Amino acid sequence: MKIEEVFADASQFTSPRWSAARTKGQAEEKELWDYLYELPSFIRETGQAYRFEAHLKGRDPATRPHPSAALQALTKGSARQAMELLLKVWDETTEPAQRQPVLVLTRLLDFIADTGQADAFDDYVKNRLEYAPLAMAWFATRDEAEAWLRGLVEPPSPARIIIGDEYHLVWCSREDNARSIARDYVIEPYIEALTARGLPPAVPSFESREDASAWLSDHPVSPFGFISIAGESHLAVHHKRLKRHTLHPVASALSEWEEEKKRRAGR
Repeated sequence: MKIEEVFADASQFTSPRWSAARTKGQAEEKELWDYLYELPSFIRETGQAYRFEAHLKGRDPATRPHPSAALQALTKGSARQAMELLLKVWDETTEPAQRQPVLVLTRLLDFIADTGQADAFDDYVKNRLEYAPLAMAWFATRDEAEAWLRGLVEPPSPARIIIGDEYHLVWCSREDNARSIARDYVIEPYIEALTARGLPPAVPSFESREDASAWLSDHPVSPFGFISIAGESHLAVHHKRLKRHTLHPVASALSEWEEEKKRRAGR
């Protein structure tokens, strides 16, 4: 089974249990299933699918999972409680097919603990609605991004980066070590939705991009905000993890998105 299918099965396993906990008014358990649902997304969006796949190999699917020492040492966050919930489900389940996603989710919890990412994942879950679409790195130019990608010993599985102000998708094939960077239209649908009812009547106005960037460094948007630069509307996007803003001209972004939608429809 491919790693993306493994992730899909794990996420699907959590959904009915989240719904059941909500129906029963079990708020704490519902939050834990929500936490577990986001695990595969976090690993994918940070480009670690292949890395986790290696972590998963060699695990006996018939053996009851055991929390790693790093996970047991955690003193804050939800990872330990989530592991306890999964082990309870494991003990109550006898079907191998049902135990497989439990095994994957327990290994995901171990993985984020073993690699020192438990705090980052807790932050991702708590603040995902306040963050822009996740990008793992920023580069000023495509040449810089390509040099970075060529130099990676362990390149990411599909993951987003930002070049200038534009999102791109980084992809690598382990079979032939092919690596590529392609434009990713992930912010444009946000711009379309945010402007559907028109632009706000009053926004901060600046003569130049440099003036706008200087102001945004002291007034970060959360995560989106409209500004005007030389009379042209822009969406400012705050990338908290990357400690920067990107600026997206509204008119050209919407035009490019319309062309991209036509291209996809014609496939």
